[in-house]
Amino acid sequence: MKPDQLPNHWETARLFVDDSQLDEQFELQRVCDACAYIDKWTGLSDRPIVSIIENGDLPPNGSKEFFRLQSIRLASTHQLIGYLNIYHGYPTAEVFWIGMLGIDPQFQGQGYGQELTSRLIELVGELQSYSKIGLGVALKNWPAIRFWVSAGFDRIIKISGDKVYSNDSFAFLYLEKKLL
Repeated sequence: MKPDQLPNHWETARLFVDDSQLDEQFELQRVCDACAYIDKWTGLSDRPIVSIIENGDLPPNGSKEFFRLQSIRLASTHQLIGYLNIYHGYPTAEVFWIGMLGIDPQFQGQGYGQELTSRLIELVGELQSYSKIGLGVALKNWPAIRFWVSAGFDRIIKISGDKVYSNDSFAFLYLEKKLL
């Protein structure tokens, strides 16, 4: 059975969110590059955005039909300020997965991420397919851990990665929020 999916377009009070299009690749890549500072905390480096738009960023055994990359724009100016990478039904069918939320650093700290996340949780809660929302965050990414825990993702479902801490080791927390 195909899971319910997030709308192609949705809004918050200050943001428009739409499925990303190939003609946005340079704007999206600019935002992705601006967020590359987190690579030192994750040990990962991003693939070119064009590859994600065309092929998806799929979990193991994932299907592109359940993946979305969405562009986040200011409602007032239509300036692209971020992106949202989501997957419908991972790691199990009842989980809506947030793969990545990237907000351009010049727009961080202004409540856009909180506003977007609150509306996203509301929208996913309206879909019948999901009882939980999950995500992974690098253990060294303290700002993201604080952000997601304050948004209600306070259940640790898994920890993976290196077993011993060092400057060159990496680990991830997998967090979950139950929907009402």
